[in-house]
Amino acid sequence: MPTSATSVQTVPDTTQVETERAHLAAIVESSDDAIVSKTLDGIVKSWNTAAERLFGFTAAEMIGHPINRIIPAELQHEEAHILARIRQGERVERLETERIRKDGGRVHVSLIISPIRDRTGKVIGASKIAHDISRRLELDQALRDEARALETLNRVGRVVAAQLE
Repeated sequence: MPTSATSVQTVPDTTQVETERAHLAAIVESSDDAIVSKTLDGIVKSWNTAAERLFGFTAAEMIGHPINRIIPAELQHEEAHILARIRQGERVERLETERIRKDGGRVHVSLIISPIRDRTGKVIGASKIAHDISRRLELDQALRDEARALETLNRVGRVVAAQLE
């Protein structure tokens, strides 16, 4: 009796796929960093809870609208540059910049932007993670200010010591 080789192809269980998607969605929603996705035209497709806290806009206010609404006028050129790199399949790592909150205030952020690809590998959008670095920048400035004050005290101390001699 001849035997024929048969190829067994496994198809992922629908329940397993749904579970994995729910797990990934929970990770995105529980992140402390803003996680946003957008089209190659800069239209917001997703906006997590941390993005709502950081920028003040709800998902309903941002999804379907241009990401440019949170980019200061003088920094609009950044978005064109970012999207050009994403279209080439490149990642943008640790871009420190400013964005605008709903209340008009500014927030300093560090951005990581990655291409989103379809099943064929074609770039169809971008995912963006925005981390608030405002506190770190404030601390850096405070350290610089303190170093300047200590330098001044050191100079004054040397002048006083020289006069006492």
